[in-house]
Amino acid sequence: MNKRYIRLIAVILSLTMILCFVSGCGKTDINPRATITMADGAEIVVMLYPDKAPNTVANFISLANSGFYDGLTFHRVVEDFIIQGGDPNGDGTGGPGYTIEGEFLNNGYKKNDLKHTRGVISMARFGSEDNYDSAGSQFFIMLEDKDYLDGDYAAFGKVFSGMDVIEEISKVKVKTDTETPKEPVVIESIRVDTYDKNYGEPKTIKN
Repeated sequence: MNKRYIRLIAVILSLTMILCFVSGCGKTDINPRATITMADGAEIVVMLYPDKAPNTVANFISLANSGFYDGLTFHRVVEDFIIQGGDPNGDGTGGPGYTIEGEFLNNGYKKNDLKHTRGVISMARFGSEDNYDSAGSQFFIMLEDKDYLDGDYAAFGKVFSGMDVIEEISKVKVKTDTETPKEPVVIESIRVDTYDKNYGEPKTIKN
């Protein structure tokens, strides 16, 4: 075989190995990613962290891949704070019919050290401030760093791409009394690529 072709093959193999190393091809232990597709086609990709909040991530994956979030809205938008979605009622009162334990420090869970910084996704809760095991399906995405939320809410991922889409959502006109967008901000779907890894059924609390 011509030496030129041998060198070319060697270069191609080297580049392939580098690309696999960078992209993680062939790996099954890389973080799952959630793609939030909006009704207008815009996409937000969120990297999830099951090592920090395993049951929270399992719950989110279960809901997303079952189609639970399809057609729901970001029902609460607070500029310079959060956008919140995942409520089937569309007004902050709904959920999946169950709750999960809060995986955060003030609920006795010490493994989750994710901070509520810009782009972090976290679970909303119901009721009083100390109702720690009240999250179900509602989630919020941080627009700015808010460290006073740390330890009180289960952060479980961070935006990988699409922060510009979130910024656009944060600028919509809202009703002053409810912080609900005047025009619905519709989520077409949320799907999670689990990279062939089974995260199992979430542990739930019946209401």
